[in-house]
Amino acid sequence: MARVSRAGRSAEPAVRFNHTLLQRARLDLDLTQEQVAASIGVDVRTYRRYESGAVNDPRLGFSVRSPSRRRIIERLGAELGLAEAELLVVEAEAAPAADPAAEEAGAASQAAEAPDEAGRALAGAERALAGEERALDEEAGEKAPAGAPAPSQGAAPAWRPLHAHTLQRARHFVGRAEIVDRLAAWADGSPPSPRVIALLGVGGAGKTAIAERFLQGLGDAPRPGGVLVWSFYDDPRTEAFLDQAAAYFAPGAGASGPAAPRPQAAPGEQLARLKEALGQGPPHLLVLDGIETVQAEGGAGRAHGELHDALLRRLLCAIASGLGGARALVTSRFELADLSAWAEGGLATIRPEPLCEGDAASLLRRWGIRGDDGALGALFEATGGHALSVAVLGSYVGAFLGGDAGRLSAAQAAHLAEAEQDDVLARRLSSVLSAYARALPPGERDLLARLSVFPGGAGEEALLQLIRAGGEIAGAMAGWGAAELARGLARLERLGLVFAARPGERCYSTHPFVRQHFKSLLGVPPERVHAAGSAAPPPRLDEAPRRPPREREAVDAFEAILGELLGAGRAGEAYDIYALALGGFAHLGLKLGDMARGARILRAFAGGDDPRGMPASLPARVRASLAYDAGLYAGALGDLAFACACYEAHNEIAGALADPAPIATGLRTLAYTERLRGDLTGARRLLERSAEIAGGAAGGARRAADQVHAVRALALLAAVLHDLGEVDAAAERFARLRALGDAPVARRALWEAEHALALGRRDEAREATERNIAECRRRGWEGHVAHGHTLLGLALLDGGGGGGGDVASAEAHLVEARRWAAATGEVEVALRCHELAAWIALAAGRLDDGARQALEGLHVAEACGFGPFRARLAVVAARCALARGAGATASATALADSSVAWAGEDAWARADALHWAGVARAAAARGEERARGRELLAEAAALRARLRHPGAEASREALARLGG
Repeated sequence: MARVSRAGRSAEPAVRFNHTLLQRARLDLDLTQEQVAASIGVDVRTYRRYESGAVNDPRLGFSVRSPSRRRIIERLGAELGLAEAELLVVEAEAAPAADPAAEEAGAASQAAEAPDEAGRALAGAERALAGEERALDEEAGEKAPAGAPAPSQGAAPAWRPLHAHTLQRARHFVGRAEIVDRLAAWADGSPPSPRVIALLGVGGAGKTAIAERFLQGLGDAPRPGGVLVWSFYDDPRTEAFLDQAAAYFAPGAGASGPAAPRPQAAPGEQLARLKEALGQGPPHLLVLDGIETVQAEGGAGRAHGELHDALLRRLLCAIASGLGGARALVTSRFELADLSAWAEGGLATIRPEPLCEGDAASLLRRWGIRGDDGALGALFEATGGHALSVAVLGSYVGAFLGGDAGRLSAAQAAHLAEAEQDDVLARRLSSVLSAYARALPPGERDLLARLSVFPGGAGEEALLQLIRAGGEIAGAMAGWGAAELARGLARLERLGLVFAARPGERCYSTHPFVRQHFKSLLGVPPERVHAAGSAAPPPRLDEAPRRPPREREAVDAFEAILGELLGAGRAGEAYDIYALALGGFAHLGLKLGDMARGARILRAFAGGDDPRGMPASLPARVRASLAYDAGLYAGALGDLAFACACYEAHNEIAGALADPAPIATGLRTLAYTERLRGDLTGARRLLERSAEIAGGAAGGARRAADQVHAVRALALLAAVLHDLGEVDAAAERFARLRALGDAPVARRALWEAEHALALGRRDEAREATERNIAECRRRGWEGHVAHGHTLLGLALLDGGGGGGGDVASAEAHLVEARRWAAATGEVEVALRCHELAAWIALAAGRLDDGARQALEGLHVAEACGFGPFRARLAVVAARCALARGAGATASATALADSSVAWAGEDAWARADALHWAGVARAAAARGEERARGRELLAEAAALRARLRHPGAEASREALARLGG
């Protein structure tokens, strides 16, 4: 990475970002990654890419041409007292590799030439998983997995584009040719550069029209890769998008092409199946319109533009980092905050400018406007060149003023031009739409207002149902028949106010801006119009169904009713629908695995991203429970930071209640989540407070319920103490639990079994976990059953994997655990499955599969903020690399170094990371590396001895071989 040659220029030194200095400065100031990220105004995932070195391109180094990167560098320097010259360093010429085999190892090994450049090695490894590089396979000279063949060069195109939604076509399209041409060239590029293009701008700037024009140019003929078009304006359900995408891009085994999809994926399988299909290599394209509907507006712990849904976030991050030949075109009003770390390579932003005066005049003339340049110029000035405003104004003048630009009164023009405050373009468009509403015949105006109630569009039959309902539901359409409705729709379509929303159906929709304006003219509650148009029976709020529904259509219907009730201010009835009809988290999350839906429903209750915003009309206990459930959904989806924000909101509300149980529970669950993030000291403080509130820590038991909460806090505290390396204190807490009469079950038993397994007492851990699984299955606690199976699988492998053991039985337990991960998508269980699968593959000698499983899990852990899992998975990946021999030593060293950095307060993870980092360096030929290896092994031996780690002797033996 020393020099980069550019066309027409001599080779010049490459610059890299000094991530090791950044980490050292943060630790010297005793700051967490979250604190630094907040201080510089970025998402913590973006900050982690800087601290890990993933922002350094193995070939090009680090570029600061992007304004966003420049701002981040400036803020880091200001907050941490670092000079830019310290953060951005010129890379010296690379020395020749000492081992020829290392040169053949591919980009992953090259990126790890300097032992501390772990982030660069990991970035190369992630690209290998995406199909761009196969460094690990090349080292071993093995073939790619049989399930992922690359398409042959001469294969005929087999993919027909799928328009799940029809993007609104501009009736008259002008300008923007340069953008459309750029998109056309990008769509055919191989590999695509960038991977993701975002069309950003205010509403009505022409983003959707540009995307539609681009798709029109692609046509509907078969292509080498698939094209999926999805509008989040029409359907904001991310789980529905992922399901459609997985079904389209992932044909069944043995199928001849994409026309034979596999059965509908379970919630936990959607993303994995989709990423697997996209990583196969074909130049697949996703066009995602209106993604701002699933982005945060900022505040309450979420960055402006952050995606609500963790699965969609992980998909776009994977595409941006490189996923086969996949690429994505996204339109939004907001920056893609989650992808800011790829601003120099994987992401490009295009901001359509307002129409120039010439293009605006051309568009007005196409709408039939007559007038000289001065008259058309006046209309241009009135709209500011805002594309939708120009089009709507042209349609209005053409339809109602005879196309005479001069008939737009001076008062009307002045009213448009004076909109110079707040959102200028939105105010101007609102003025045009107000004039339109006054000019339209009453029937057509009410038709457009009622159509605006249906964001996904409405068919002619649904609209006829509104007419048959009569009264205020039908409005001025009362008495219309099918012929009058068809004429009204045709006229609104000619005026550019509505469009056919779905291919092959007479279903109509309108632009979100138009929809918002005309919906305000309804004069009747929207939920009544929606219910009449959907032919849904009135909701029965006086009783719950016998059992919560499992069928997706029924759950969809209940969610729609719930949304209508919230919109009408009937929060209490909406809560009844959620808690009774839908069964709350116990049914939506644990039975259906519909975590994304649950999170969306709770966001609707809060009216946004702040869990403290639950309706004030609800009792405090109910508001607290809703915030708590929001945390459960977020945690299951892997959005740990937001889960913590939800639990903190719950604790604020619950703190005012007389009953101590809710606050004790909230503190304990917050501690559980902080443990997953790696903040063990914070988790310990929370648990001590929880136990004190419940009456257990101080020994002052109050009542049986409080005693239960005290016992649960004590059990988790024992697990946290174990992680911190306070082995005797952990054992004492587990013994105290038994003295209190607690029969270990569920998580309490799992934590004690993990403690025993870590100390080498594998038989004890296995027997206790088998009993625990049987009891949890009897009680229907399948999540704990899955956790138990991963623990049993590890217990069956000698030394945690790598040394044999009962591999076949361990694989059987992995299959059982994956059932739950597939059914629910719970990220913690999925990570445990990745970890067990990697150890099994290593024990069986399947080194490529072991590395792939570890690195896939590592990518998920990094994206979701599971700190200790990152350290443990990096160790497995390092061991797989070491098992390959000398050619992979550099990769193993980089992975082990990363594990040391990520272990944080977890003493057990740090002990293993230190050991394998030392072993990796011991294999190096250079003297300074071997000296560093002795230091690491000495530290590992001391720490393992203190922990009574079963691998302590192995560390001492490795150190002795180095003469230590």
